[in-house]
Amino acid sequence: MYVNYRAREERRTGFLQGERLLRIEGPSTDRMVVEGFPAVPEDAPRETDPVEFLPAVLRPGKILCLLRSYRAHAEESGGAPPPEPVFFAKLPNALLGHEAAIRIPPGLEGEVHHEGELALVLGAGGRDLEAPEAAGLVAAYTVANDVTARTLQRADAARGWPWTRAKSFDTFLPLGPGLVPASEVEDPRDLSLEVRVNGEVRQRSRTGRLLYTIGEVLSRLSRYVTLEAGDVVLTGTPEGVGPLRPGDVVEVEIEGVGRLVNPVRGDGSGGGRAAGAMPHFLG
Repeated sequence: MYVNYRAREERRTGFLQGERLLRIEGPSTDRMVVEGFPAVPEDAPRETDPVEFLPAVLRPGKILCLLRSYRAHAEESGGAPPPEPVFFAKLPNALLGHEAAIRIPPGLEGEVHHEGELALVLGAGGRDLEAPEAAGLVAAYTVANDVTARTLQRADAARGWPWTRAKSFDTFLPLGPGLVPASEVEDPRDLSLEVRVNGEVRQRSRTGRLLYTIGEVLSRLSRYVTLEAGDVVLTGTPEGVGPLRPGDVVEVEIEGVGRLVNPVRGDGSGGGRAAGAMPHFLG
């Protein structure tokens, strides 16, 4: 997979194979989704510096998220699935890289939950698209954790208020480790998805249980907003969402796409990027 990372205070681009990171010359993944993913040279050097992984997409135009797109999650949330794909937005300040710390802000009352999801990254855009054309907009896939201040979300929903603040705290959208080109994912509708907290399985499902195809999702979104290259679309989470607490380590793994790992902190210290990251040494 293609990753963005920082080493020696410099943003770099690499290709991650398991624990082996190859340094490649080229633009960030944001450009790759538009211009195409470069071939990895056979003589690409292995990265040996300590690295900090950056989000799989650095500057998305929009981050759109599906609401209750798995029937079992809708039921555990106390409602029924909507009759069509319905979406909300997260703000880009929530983005976080692989291995960096999810920070629960001081003073935030109640539970904060994990929500593992398959994310789409668009390489082209359009408006009022039919499903087959819309499906072709996807340039890459990645792994997302739609971290949610659940108690706050429920309180805001009861007041008829939007969910934006419950969804968009800094660090509440780990995205990564990197991008897998769409051409390398044979069937995005048949992938296993698992979320583990401290090694305990919390969520386990398959993307085939999504109520809508990717083409249907993007077609519906394009009726309301113009989709653009670089947009990120979270396809929704299955049942099993649950609390995160300081000291936890949460993993979201999607077959053929990657494993996203983040520790959880509760003191509000550190930044969303370098100061919140765990050092990662690759030899």
